[in-house]
Amino acid sequence: METASAIKLIDDVLYKPGWEFVARDHSHRYEGTIVVRVYYPARNSNRDQAGKGYPNRITACPDFPLVVKDYTDEDLYAALLRMIVQIEEHEAREFLRVRPTGWAPFHPHRVTGMRRWAARTGKGPLADIQFGVA
Repeated sequence: METASAIKLIDDVLYKPGWEFVARDHSHRYEGTIVVRVYYPARNSNRDQAGKGYPNRITACPDFPLVVKDYTDEDLYAALLRMIVQIEEHEAREFLRVRPTGWAPFHPHRVTGMRRWAARTGKGPLADIQFGVA
């Protein structure tokens, strides 16, 4: 698939309200590659916010590189779905907390949480580092 075709297909993807997929060509660095940035509504998941019901809204924006050179349309949509699942898993790990302390055993922004999750899934901690905030 041409990178321009992949970008156009991603522009037409819909998911949950407030989610946006923005792709850009990255073939100047790596042949047949794009980067997809996913903007999605989230909440500030800090421990001190838990007792307040997480009132502070943010927009998160992780980036996902994709080598699309040999992709079909279906391959591209499957890759997007894997991104979505990774994002949803990331958010779930932030918000799973234990009373009364609000401890988050698998928090993806804490080294201990990353290590605990990696020990159970085999997913290394670097997978968590791509998550930014707009």
